[in-house]
Amino acid sequence: MAAMIIDVPPLSEWLRWIGEMPAAFRAEPEGFGEGRVRVRAVIADLFETLFGRAPAESLLAAFVPTSTSGAERSRLGWVLAAAHVLWHPSLRGRRLPRAEVERFFVQELAALGAAAATGSLDGEEDRREELARRTLRACGLELPGESANEAEDRLRQVDSVERRRVLVAAAERERRAREVREAMARKAAEEAAAKASRE
Repeated sequence: MAAMIIDVPPLSEWLRWIGEMPAAFRAEPEGFGEGRVRVRAVIADLFETLFGRAPAESLLAAFVPTSTSGAERSRLGWVLAAAHVLWHPSLRGRRLPRAEVERFFVQELAALGAAAATGSLDGEEDRREELARRTLRACGLELPGESANEAEDRLRQVDSVERRRVLVAAAERERRAREVREAMARKAAEEAAAKASRE
């Protein structure tokens, strides 16, 4: 018997699903403190369930910690959280775009991990919404009642990666402006000193 395809649930269901994420998906990944969660094993099981075969070893290698930094811990935490989202019953049995899902796990979640800690999933509804929207976009799915443009617009509103980029750019602009002000002040002081020595 073929798997039953269920319509994409509304945003409220995704927020609930992420909010009720089991402790195993919130736990420390292997390689961090007392962490025991083998992220590559979780991804291997997920891909086997969703796509009927395990991912290539080259893909699985992306889920082994490369450092013990906070950003790496966050990246792997987002990978676990996204795996939980993809485990939602409405996604199992669907034909999902494997290449896009792989790209999402390797590239997009790395950027998200650099911009926001996974601990924010507990206290920030915007982070849960961002995770749901990013995951559904990677699957080529839309929330009911939203057009593709509306979905992209809302993702931009909750996008922590874009927000971080804007903040970094603003800080860089402020740094450059401060350097220009300081250079102008030094030049004015030098000119004033030169003028005073001539008089």
